[in-house]
Amino acid sequence: MGRSVKHESITNERVRRQTFQKRKAGLFKKVSELQTLCGHDACAVIYGKVDAQQDVWPSAFGAYHLLERFSDLPIAKQAANMLDQENFLRQSVLRLSKNLEKEKKKTKWVEMEQVMMKTIFETYLHEVSNLEDLKDVDCFLDEKVKLVNDRIEKIKHDETETGS
Repeated sequence: MGRSVKHESITNERVRRQTFQKRKAGLFKKVSELQTLCGHDACAVIYGKVDAQQDVWPSAFGAYHLLERFSDLPIAKQAANMLDQENFLRQSVLRLSKNLEKEKKKTKWVEMEQVMMKTIFETYLHEVSNLEDLKDVDCFLDEKVKLVNDRIEKIKHDETETGS
């Protein structure tokens, strides 16, 4: 596990410059790895406080060419996957909420299967006193009966096709 790092400005100017150079090199290396491993074009531009000159990876021409290709795309395509942090988080929360609802539904059905098995094998139904639970069991059983009936119809249909 990584060590804890305080995120505050480095007061020593020489150490700050060295840290900036190391972090910049690491960032450029990560962009290079991303491009190599994923097979997508990438570039990075970093402006330092000390230098008026920006640092560009892979080169100023390469970055310019990539940005030109991007700006030539239709606006709708440019904006398709552009997210700021707030919209990224909003999108993530929405996706996770949908997944949570799916998992809750799966869990409920598993619970109903367990109740159904207890009902079949242990005559447990008389112990269920909550109306909501009984309605859930009823809905679950209706769904299972529908699946069984659909399967019966499919088998009958297949038999008539092969028998004819």
